[in-house]
Amino acid sequence: MLKATKRNAGEGPRSALSQDTLDRVRLDQLDLAMRLAPFTIATGVTVSVIACLYFWQDSTIPYIIGVQSTILVVVLFAFRGCLNWRRAQGSVPTATINRVRWGMVLIAGISGLALASIPVMLFQEADPDGRLLIAATCAGLVATGICIGFVPAAGLLYSGSIIVGSFIALSTAGGAFYAIVAILLAVYSCFIFATIIQISRLAGLRAIAQIDLDHQREVSSLLLKEFEQNSSDWLWEIDAKGSITSPSRRFAEVAKTDQAALEGTSFETLIWPRTERKLPKGVAEFLAAVKARRAFNEISIPVEIGTQTSWWSLTGKPIFDRERRFVGFRGMGSDISLQTEYVAALDKLANHDVLTNLPNRHRFEELVSQAPRASLAGSNWSDYAVFLLDLDRFKQVNDTYGHAVGDELLKEIGKRLEEFAGRDLIVSRFAGDEFAILSMTSDRSANSAIAAEIIKQLQRPLVRSGLYLEVGVSIGIATAESGQTSDEILRRADVALYKVKDAGGGSYRFYSKSMDEQRKERAVLIGDLKLALEREQFWLNYQPLVGTTGNLCGFEALMRWKHPQHGIVSPSTFIPLAEETGTILSIGEWGLRTACEFAAAWSDRNLSIAVNVSAVQIRHCDFVSIVSRALADSGLEPGRLDLEITETALLETTNDAMEVLTKLRDLGVRIALDDFGTGYSSLAYLKKLPVDKLKIDRSFISDLPGTEGDMSIVKTIVELGRTLGMVTIAEGVETVEQYECLRQIGSPQLQGYYFGKPESPATTLDLIAKERKLSLSKAFA
Repeated sequence: MLKATKRNAGEGPRSALSQDTLDRVRLDQLDLAMRLAPFTIATGVTVSVIACLYFWQDSTIPYIIGVQSTILVVVLFAFRGCLNWRRAQGSVPTATINRVRWGMVLIAGISGLALASIPVMLFQEADPDGRLLIAATCAGLVATGICIGFVPAAGLLYSGSIIVGSFIALSTAGGAFYAIVAILLAVYSCFIFATIIQISRLAGLRAIAQIDLDHQREVSSLLLKEFEQNSSDWLWEIDAKGSITSPSRRFAEVAKTDQAALEGTSFETLIWPRTERKLPKGVAEFLAAVKARRAFNEISIPVEIGTQTSWWSLTGKPIFDRERRFVGFRGMGSDISLQTEYVAALDKLANHDVLTNLPNRHRFEELVSQAPRASLAGSNWSDYAVFLLDLDRFKQVNDTYGHAVGDELLKEIGKRLEEFAGRDLIVSRFAGDEFAILSMTSDRSANSAIAAEIIKQLQRPLVRSGLYLEVGVSIGIATAESGQTSDEILRRADVALYKVKDAGGGSYRFYSKSMDEQRKERAVLIGDLKLALEREQFWLNYQPLVGTTGNLCGFEALMRWKHPQHGIVSPSTFIPLAEETGTILSIGEWGLRTACEFAAAWSDRNLSIAVNVSAVQIRHCDFVSIVSRALADSGLEPGRLDLEITETALLETTNDAMEVLTKLRDLGVRIALDDFGTGYSSLAYLKKLPVDKLKIDRSFISDLPGTEGDMSIVKTIVELGRTLGMVTIAEGVETVEQYECLRQIGSPQLQGYYFGKPESPATTLDLIAKERKLSLSKAFA
């Protein structure tokens, strides 16, 4: 193709080119020549004026005026033609092209003849300086013909005329020197002619190459349109003003309009018809690229079409004309709505909790790590705090009413917490009944107010399907410090939460460094707790249990731990640690066996022994066998053993654990519900429990007989126990007034410091012996 083009342009006959191609070549050559013609004209006028002024004499004035007048007229016509051409921007009919072409040749010929007359008329009579001026003038004028050499006839005629005039002047001067100058002029003339011809030829080749390129573009455009018709993608194009041009059928389908309506529409208005200027990221990126006239690739933008929002992926590049003037943008578009929705769904699954639709733990940890950069403007980067929330009594609801009710409760909790969410507060659900909040302020009073309001809102009961569900929440708060990692602040919030739960829950606490010290001490206790049994650091004390008349009914075994460094460790401290670590299984079995062996040796076979049991032990699959072996090995009658479990712990047990309690009763062992009145049980649920005794919590006893409310509660519990066939025990009796009050109420059994503190086994045996003697003396009285 390239070889054929060159042959047609420079060597072959003109008939080898089509008329359209030939016209296009001539147009391109003429356009290049017209662009450079003003420089040729200006140079010729300037040089001729200088030369004529130098030879201004009485004898030459008529000639100078005549030649300058001729040049002036030609210059006016030439400049007018160049100006008209520029206004037409090269878009002229074929007939006009030929007329302008021959007009340029005519003007070039007249200009060349006028300038050629200067050496002919002035060289012969000039002095050496004048002849040098004329020679330099002619040499320069000959060279300017190259500027219009894109039209070879004009360039050759212009430069050839001046060269012929120069030869005539040299021939009339005579002499060997001027003969040499003539030879040099001939060589120079050959170079000028060859250059003009070559420039014309190259201009023709350039025009033909441009024609081939335009043809290829047309073919590419047709192929792209065919591709668009068979693809989900489409072509788009806008002009320099941003208006859509030549919209394709596929583009109109995606935009849900017709091609005629889309033509001339502002692309910016199409993709973002809103009036507010807060643009989505993709739209802003697209408009910035168009404004900067830079190419872009696969920018995703939301497009509002009617009431729906679609997602487009746009790729485009700026387009320029041959003069490098910006004329618009052209590119490819794709509808990626389904892909975007799919990615959004995956992102939601990865970063949000399915049940509550809140951010999950993974997303929350990301937000905490980004919090320093997201802090409020003008604040310190560490101005934020983390709340960790744990629901109180949720497990009871879940185990009692099932997971479906538990899920409904979690959804409601999520909704209530979401009411607090905003620009400066992010709510998340970690797992189960654990939630978290990121507060973008470190102000202690503000965070305290938030925590207090959350506790208040979550304490409101939830009524679902006739059920009255009531839970609370514990909150641990940690404020960020400079240089602190996200893992560290979460750990600190967890430490604070643990302290709240350890204190009974239903409140909030801020992290303090002393908590870490307590945590370290706790870790030491946990480590030592595992070895305490081997080191024989545990023992049992026994507190008496009496009847209404003060007669001895039995004892409660209470475990004690003497630590080598910390001294006597409270059961309220080490029992939760033992339950948490599982050590309670071995410790509890030791306590059970020890208490049974001790009670079996008592002289009074009517006295009972009560042993506290953890919910962890009951949930253990082998607990029934453990109790059975303890009774068998010790020889203790099953009816003398009371297993005490707190109301809260009992309500946390599963259905399997309830079966364990039933099997224990089948052994003949009695089950006592400790701390009754502090838990969450309903009367219907209490009726189903395999319970023989109710121990009234000491919080209802401490203010007797002065508080009527507590008096009514105690009376109700005693009557409830009597109705359900259960023995009630009032614990925490410390004064004679309390004793008299409870005796009048009719509580069957009593326990407290008023009757005796927990004592060693030896002291306990002495008390049993004294009670036996007293009973015998009364019997024989």
